[in-house]
This record gives sequence, structure tokens and C-alpha cells, in this order.
Amino acid sequence: MELNKLYDIADRENISVINFKMKNKAIIGKVGKKYCIGLNHSKIDSSREEKEILAEELGHYYYNALYNSSSDITTIQQKEYKANKWKNTVLVTVNDFKQAIQKGLYTLYEIAEYLNVSEETVQFAYNYYKNNNYI
Repeated sequence: MELNKLYDIADRENISVINFKMKNKAIIGKVGKKYCIGLNHSKIDSSREEKEILAEELGHYYYNALYNSSSDITTIQQKEYKANKWKNTVLVTVNDFKQAIQKGLYTLYEIAEYLNVSEETVQFAYNYYKNNNYI
């Protein structure tokens, strides 16, 4: 999935995405019924990184996986896993793996380059699909 499609998803879900100066690269928050994603563009190095960060924040939205700074470590880890699962399975689908193999791409690096994502994203998606019998 390309970055512009993620912005389209945010727009369709009525989630504001703003440039927000902060310590972190990104944050999602909810005020009343309205969600907002803040991206710190000064700390984001590439459109690939922006795509992965935005996808993760959307994962927090879709899995209702919000937490605050006083949440315990177990809660934070559970919410982050859910958000990362959404990110990685949206950015790297089962069909993406099939297409990559058809093109003769087999290594994490080759597939990551082909899909314009990090090797970690490909690895997470591969493990998830394999562990859940999708591939």
C-alpha cells in the first residue's frame, strides 16, 4: 500500500493528520469522538518511514489500541502489537508475498525493496501469516 492510500484512509475515517512537534515521531489521540494523528516530520527520514508510522497509528485506531503514558508495560505491549499487526498486514499482504515470489524475489531485503517497506515489516508479516496458516 502506498502512503497516499493511507492518507485517504485517514481522510475517509475523518482522522486529522497534522505535523506536530514532539519528542516522539508520532502519536494518536482522541478528544471526544474525534481522532487525530500527529506526525513529527522533523524526525521522519523518508516517505517509507512516514508510511510505516502512519500505518501503525491507523492500526491503533482500527484496533482501538490507545493507551496513555501511565499505562502499565503489559498493556502498552499488547496495544503496540495490535497496531503493528494492522500496519504490517496492510503494508504486506499475502498477495504481496505471492507476487514477489512470482517475480523471483525471495529475501527479506528484495521483498522489502519491492514493496517499499522495511525488512522488519516484511519479517513480521511473514511470521504472522506463517503462524496463522495463511502461507
